[in-house]
Amino acid sequence: MSDAPETYVSQREMTGKHSRRRQQAIDMAAAIFARSGYQGASTRAIADALGIKVASLYFHIASKEEALAEICLLGMERSQGYLDQACEKATLAEQIRHFFKCQREDLIEHADYVIVAIRERAQLSEPALLRIRSMTARFRATMDRMFERAAERGELDPALTPRHCRFIMIGTLRGISEMHLSGLDLSSNNIMDKWVETLIRGIVAKNRQEGGARAD
Repeated sequence: MSDAPETYVSQREMTGKHSRRRQQAIDMAAAIFARSGYQGASTRAIADALGIKVASLYFHIASKEEALAEICLLGMERSQGYLDQACEKATLAEQIRHFFKCQREDLIEHADYVIVAIRERAQLSEPALLRIRSMTARFRATMDRMFERAAERGELDPALTPRHCRFIMIGTLRGISEMHLSGLDLSSNNIMDKWVETLIRGIVAKNRQEGGARAD
Protein backbone atom coordinates (compact mmCIF):
# COMPACT_ATOMS: atom_id res chain seq x y z
CA MET A 1 0.00 0.00 0.00
CA SER A 2 1.43 3.38 -1.00
CA ASP A 3 2.13 6.02 1.65
CA ALA A 4 2.14 8.80 -0.95
CA PRO A 5 -0.21 11.66 -0.02
CA GLU A 6 -3.52 11.85 -1.85
CA THR A 7 -3.56 14.39 -4.68
CA TYR A 8 -6.40 16.87 -4.41
CA VAL A 9 -8.44 17.37 -7.59
CA SER A 10 -11.43 19.70 -7.61
CA GLN A 11 -14.83 18.78 -8.97
CA ARG A 12 -14.27 21.41 -11.70
CA GLU A 13 -11.08 19.65 -12.80
CA MET A 14 -12.59 16.16 -12.62
CA THR A 15 -15.68 16.98 -14.64
CA GLY A 16 -14.43 19.86 -16.77
CA LYS A 17 -17.62 21.72 -15.84
CA HIS A 18 -17.65 25.18 -14.30
CA SER A 19 -20.94 26.91 -14.99
CA ARG A 20 -21.80 30.54 -14.37
CA ARG A 21 -24.05 29.41 -11.50
CA ARG A 22 -21.23 27.42 -9.95
CA GLN A 23 -18.94 30.46 -10.16
CA GLN A 24 -21.63 32.51 -8.44
CA ALA A 25 -21.76 29.93 -5.66
CA ILE A 26 -17.97 30.05 -5.21
CA ASP A 27 -18.02 33.87 -5.26
CA MET A 28 -20.76 33.93 -2.60
CA ALA A 29 -18.86 31.43 -0.46
CA ALA A 30 -15.79 33.67 -0.67
CA ALA A 31 -17.85 36.70 0.41
CA ILE A 32 -19.37 34.85 3.36
CA PHE A 33 -16.07 33.26 4.46
CA ALA A 34 -14.43 36.69 4.27
CA ARG A 35 -17.17 38.27 6.38
CA SER A 36 -17.95 35.50 8.89
CA GLY A 37 -14.85 33.32 8.79
CA TYR A 38 -14.77 29.76 7.52
CA GLN A 39 -15.80 28.24 10.85
CA GLY A 40 -18.62 30.75 11.29
CA ALA A 41 -20.11 30.09 7.85
CA SER A 42 -22.42 27.33 6.68
CA THR A 43 -23.67 25.91 3.42
CA ARG A 44 -27.14 27.10 4.42
CA ALA A 45 -25.86 30.68 4.68
CA ILE A 46 -24.36 30.39 1.19
CA ALA A 47 -27.57 28.91 -0.23
CA ASP A 48 -29.75 31.56 1.46
CA ALA A 49 -27.57 34.36 0.08
CA LEU A 50 -27.97 32.89 -3.41
CA GLY A 51 -31.72 32.46 -2.93
CA ILE A 52 -31.63 28.70 -3.49
CA LYS A 53 -32.16 25.57 -1.39
CA VAL A 54 -29.19 23.80 0.21
CA ALA A 55 -29.90 20.74 -1.96
CA SER A 56 -29.58 22.94 -5.06
CA LEU A 57 -26.31 24.37 -3.79
CA TYR A 58 -24.88 20.85 -3.54
CA PHE A 59 -25.45 20.49 -7.27
CA HIS A 60 -22.81 23.20 -7.78
CA ILE A 61 -20.43 22.64 -4.82
CA ALA A 62 -20.31 19.42 -2.85
CA SER A 63 -19.44 20.96 0.52
CA LYS A 64 -18.14 23.97 2.40
CA GLU A 65 -14.70 22.30 2.31
CA GLU A 66 -14.79 22.10 -1.49
CA ALA A 67 -15.76 25.76 -1.72
CA LEU A 68 -12.75 26.80 0.38
CA ALA A 69 -10.38 24.68 -1.70
CA GLU A 70 -11.79 26.07 -4.94
CA ILE A 71 -11.42 29.66 -3.71
CA CYS A 72 -7.74 29.05 -2.99
CA LEU A 73 -7.15 27.10 -6.21
CA LEU A 74 -8.77 29.71 -8.44
CA GLY A 75 -6.79 32.48 -6.75
CA MET A 76 -3.50 30.67 -7.30
CA GLU A 77 -4.40 29.85 -10.91
CA ARG A 78 -5.09 33.51 -11.63
CA SER A 79 -1.78 34.64 -10.08
CA GLN A 80 0.13 32.00 -12.06
CA GLY A 81 -1.60 33.16 -15.24
CA TYR A 82 -0.66 36.78 -14.58
CA LEU A 83 2.97 35.79 -14.04
CA ASP A 84 3.03 33.64 -17.18
CA GLN A 85 1.69 36.61 -19.18
CA ALA A 86 4.27 38.91 -17.60
CA CYS A 87 7.11 36.60 -18.62
CA GLU A 88 6.15 37.17 -22.27
CA LYS A 89 6.96 40.89 -22.03
CA ALA A 90 10.22 42.10 -23.55
CA THR A 91 11.93 43.71 -20.55
CA LEU A 92 12.04 43.09 -16.82
CA ALA A 93 10.49 46.49 -16.09
CA GLU A 94 7.57 45.67 -18.40
CA GLN A 95 7.20 42.24 -16.79
CA ILE A 96 7.01 43.70 -13.29
CA ARG A 97 4.55 46.40 -14.33
CA HIS A 98 2.29 43.89 -16.12
CA PHE A 99 2.24 41.48 -13.19
CA PHE A 100 1.27 44.15 -10.66
CA LYS A 101 -1.27 45.72 -13.04
CA CYS A 102 -3.05 42.35 -13.24
CA GLN A 103 -2.77 41.79 -9.50
CA ARG A 104 -4.28 45.20 -8.79
CA GLU A 105 -7.27 44.41 -10.98
CA ASP A 106 -7.58 41.04 -9.25
CA LEU A 107 -7.47 42.63 -5.79
CA ILE A 108 -10.21 45.06 -6.75
CA GLU A 109 -12.44 42.39 -8.30
CA HIS A 110 -11.65 39.46 -6.01
CA ALA A 111 -10.79 40.99 -2.62
CA ASP A 112 -12.86 38.32 -0.83
CA TYR A 113 -10.72 35.58 -2.38
CA VAL A 114 -7.56 37.26 -1.11
CA ILE A 115 -8.97 37.64 2.41
CA VAL A 116 -10.00 33.98 2.52
CA ALA A 117 -6.68 32.73 1.10
CA ILE A 118 -4.76 34.72 3.72
CA ARG A 119 -6.96 34.07 6.75
CA GLU A 120 -8.53 30.65 6.15
CA ARG A 121 -5.90 28.68 4.24
CA ALA A 122 -5.03 26.67 7.37
CA GLN A 123 -8.58 25.24 7.31
CA LEU A 124 -7.93 23.37 4.06
CA SER A 125 -7.83 19.58 4.09
CA GLU A 126 -4.33 18.13 3.98
CA PRO A 127 -4.61 17.02 0.31
CA ALA A 128 -5.88 20.48 -0.72
CA LEU A 129 -3.18 22.21 1.32
CA LEU A 130 -0.50 20.08 -0.34
CA ARG A 131 -1.93 21.00 -3.76
CA ILE A 132 -1.80 24.71 -2.92
CA ARG A 133 1.78 24.33 -1.69
CA SER A 134 2.69 22.63 -4.98
CA MET A 135 1.11 25.47 -6.95
CA THR A 136 2.94 28.00 -4.78
CA ALA A 137 6.24 26.23 -5.49
CA ARG A 138 5.54 26.44 -9.23
CA PHE A 139 4.72 30.14 -8.92
CA ARG A 140 8.01 30.81 -7.12
CA ALA A 141 9.98 28.76 -9.65
CA THR A 142 8.42 30.72 -12.52
CA MET A 143 9.35 33.99 -10.85
CA ASP A 144 12.91 32.77 -10.25
CA ARG A 145 13.23 31.91 -13.96
CA MET A 146 11.93 35.36 -14.91
CA PHE A 147 14.70 36.98 -12.87
CA GLU A 148 17.35 34.49 -14.02
CA ARG A 149 16.61 35.38 -17.65
CA ALA A 150 16.71 39.07 -16.77
CA ALA A 151 20.14 38.54 -15.20
CA GLU A 152 21.32 36.80 -18.37
CA ARG A 153 20.18 39.84 -20.37
CA GLY A 154 22.07 42.13 -18.01
CA GLU A 155 18.85 43.71 -16.68
CA LEU A 156 19.18 42.70 -13.04
CA ASP A 157 20.97 44.90 -10.52
CA PRO A 158 24.27 43.02 -10.00
CA ALA A 159 23.92 43.36 -6.21
CA LEU A 160 20.82 41.14 -6.28
CA THR A 161 20.20 37.46 -7.00
CA PRO A 162 16.98 36.11 -8.56
CA ARG A 163 16.05 34.74 -5.12
CA HIS A 164 16.47 38.20 -3.57
CA CYS A 165 14.19 39.65 -6.24
CA ARG A 166 11.55 36.98 -5.72
CA PHE A 167 11.38 37.77 -1.99
CA ILE A 168 11.10 41.48 -2.80
CA MET A 169 8.31 40.88 -5.35
CA ILE A 170 6.28 38.59 -3.08
CA GLY A 171 6.80 40.90 -0.11
CA THR A 172 5.57 43.84 -2.18
CA LEU A 173 2.52 41.88 -3.33
CA ARG A 174 1.65 40.95 0.25
CA GLY A 175 2.13 44.51 1.43
CA ILE A 176 -0.11 45.92 -1.30
CA SER A 177 -2.72 43.24 -0.58
CA GLU A 178 -2.78 44.06 3.12
CA MET A 179 -3.06 47.79 2.40
CA HIS A 180 -5.98 47.21 0.05
CA LEU A 181 -7.75 44.94 2.53
CA SER A 182 -7.26 47.53 5.27
CA GLY A 183 -9.14 50.12 3.20
CA LEU A 184 -6.81 51.62 0.58
CA ASP A 185 -8.76 52.16 -2.66
CA LEU A 186 -6.44 50.88 -5.39
CA SER A 187 -8.85 52.00 -8.10
CA SER A 188 -8.29 55.70 -7.37
CA ASN A 189 -5.03 55.87 -5.38
CA ASN A 190 -1.68 55.92 -7.20
CA ILE A 191 0.38 54.68 -4.25
CA MET A 192 0.63 51.23 -5.87
CA ASP A 193 2.10 52.75 -9.05
CA LYS A 194 4.66 54.63 -6.98
CA TRP A 195 5.49 51.48 -5.02
CA VAL A 196 5.96 49.41 -8.18
CA GLU A 197 8.14 52.06 -9.85
CA THR A 198 10.29 52.25 -6.70
CA LEU A 199 10.62 48.46 -6.78
CA ILE A 200 11.72 48.61 -10.44
CA ARG A 201 14.36 51.21 -9.65
CA GLY A 202 15.69 48.95 -6.92
CA ILE A 203 15.75 45.73 -8.97
CA VAL A 204 16.54 46.73 -12.56
CA ALA A 205 20.16 47.60 -13.40
CA LYS A 206 20.65 51.35 -13.57
CA ASN A 207 21.72 51.32 -17.23
CA ARG A 208 18.59 49.30 -18.21
CA GLN A 209 15.96 51.30 -16.39
CA GLU A 210 13.20 52.89 -18.42
CA GLY A 211 11.38 56.16 -17.95
CA GLY A 212 8.08 56.55 -16.14
CA ALA A 213 5.39 53.87 -15.97
CA ARG A 214 3.74 52.98 -19.26
CA ALA A 215 0.51 51.21 -20.02
CA ASP A 216 0.88 47.69 -21.41
